[in-house]
Amino acid sequence: MNEEQKNNKEKVVLFPGVVEKLVTKGMDALKGKNFSDAHSYFDQSLQIEPDHPQARFGLALSLIEQSRLEEAKEITEKMLKEDIGNYFDILQVHISLLVQLGQYNEVVVMLEGIMEEEKLPANLAESLYHLLHFSRQMVDGETKIEMDDEAKKPPNELLHMLNYGSPDKQWLAIQMLGKMPTHVFVDSIKEFLLNDENDPVLKSIILQLLKEKNVEEQMEVHKFGKKYKVNILNLEDVFHEKFGKNTLELVANKLESQNPSLYEAASQVWWHYLFALYPISPEPLNPSIWAAALHKTAVQLFGLEDDVLEIASEYNVDFDEMLSCADTIIKIEQEAFKS
Repeated sequence: MNEEQKNNKEKVVLFPGVVEKLVTKGMDALKGKNFSDAHSYFDQSLQIEPDHPQARFGLALSLIEQSRLEEAKEITEKMLKEDIGNYFDILQVHISLLVQLGQYNEVVVMLEGIMEEEKLPANLAESLYHLLHFSRQMVDGETKIEMDDEAKKPPNELLHMLNYGSPDKQWLAIQMLGKMPTHVFVDSIKEFLLNDENDPVLKSIILQLLKEKNVEEQMEVHKFGKKYKVNILNLEDVFHEKFGKNTLELVANKLESQNPSLYEAASQVWWHYLFALYPISPEPLNPSIWAAALHKTAVQLFGLEDDVLEIASEYNVDFDEMLSCADTIIKIEQEAFKS
């Protein structure tokens, strides 16, 4: 590259708001569980604006979802040192990463130092005190914790977090329990699965972890007012369900080329819904009705004014059935993702 080309390159002016648009796309991809796409959007954002707080934080979150915990930890650690972004939000994620990586000494040293120097926000204090107490227990009894002892139980503090904590604490407890021997994990989550008040999405996460661990026994689950037994080995990965894909194909035929943003919204809502419902199947098992309901729901979320009667006609489904399914999607979306 000659000097003139270099000068011209330096004079390139980016379209206004391009970084924010990339970050928004990254956050949408995260919500839609498209973690590779999210990683790409955040990475592009940081190439333009290396210190963008939300892009850095989003990149860390996308790495976590891809099980690249060490890389995520490096990002959050650097953000804390450079004071980029919301300190306490980043601290909570960083501590969570240290716990998941089993670096309990670092948790103890870091939290003890922070608690000596400054007052923690009320909404984080309890959670961080729990983690400090848990990490101290892990440091004090690390050798015992690694033993595959049939009588072994996790610390009571961790079980308390799982069964009585807020959803974010419960998620953290599930991640930590998931790193313990399978029989400990199975015994610890049974009560959680049976409590109908607990977050249905967290129950779905537990069921997928059980499947990954090849658990052979049946588990009893209470979700959306119904109690049923689940054969873990027979569970299908929710993100590869034929029914889910068939439904989205119908929506794609109507929206993907005509209105890509609307189709993307419908796709995200659909996988959110299926994951919350997992492993229950939507009723009725008619892809056309659910495709119409998704179309209607996406239009509603975008605040558009499409003719709902016409939507039902396009998919050749009963209008009232379409409305009923759309209402169910919205209801479960609000209930499952309110925290």
